[in-house]
Amino acid sequence: MKNIYLMRHGDTEATEKGYFAGWSDVPLSERGKIRVKKAAPQLAKRKFRRIFTSPMARALETASLLFPDREKLEVVPELKERSFGAWEGKSWERLEGEEKDSINEWKKSPLSFTPPGGESFSQVLKRVTGFWKYLASLEEGDYLAVAHAGVMRCALVHITGISFENSFRWLIDPAAILHVRDDHIFPQVIALWNVEVE
Repeated sequence: MKNIYLMRHGDTEATEKGYFAGWSDVPLSERGKIRVKKAAPQLAKRKFRRIFTSPMARALETASLLFPDREKLEVVPELKERSFGAWEGKSWERLEGEEKDSINEWKKSPLSFTPPGGESFSQVLKRVTGFWKYLASLEEGDYLAVAHAGVMRCALVHITGISFENSFRWLIDPAAILHVRDDHIFPQVIALWNVEVE
């Protein structure tokens, strides 16, 4: 039996102010650090064979807060968030004013739409699927991957076969943890934990 845990990084200025960060290397906020520590008990009893993390600072910091004594965190480029290209640093509200046609196009085709200079979620899905297949090839045990909301949505699409549009019906707050069990027949979603902070 294999237990795979996917965790979103903690809060950042981008999540608090509501702008797209993507490949922008923003650190955790104080609220983010609090939320990560509050989520830690969900993972504390697990003896992870390996811990993977996105190379982005917010994910690395999250993994380091959870496991400060861990000698090795494995950085995986495939776990990076979607690149929003020219939209990075901009809020949804601002884009609805400045890029209304593009926003409407995104709403119609959320999987294939590509922001200027960025990635489509279809591209992210391809790299996340590749990494998931690698996870599926590993020996039994517990594994953790610290990543981003977009990566976790793509994992849900791959695991469950739901449409990308329907992945937005799952709330994935900062520091959310998705638990998936893989018994070599097919993966099953066990739980999705979201952690509230005041």
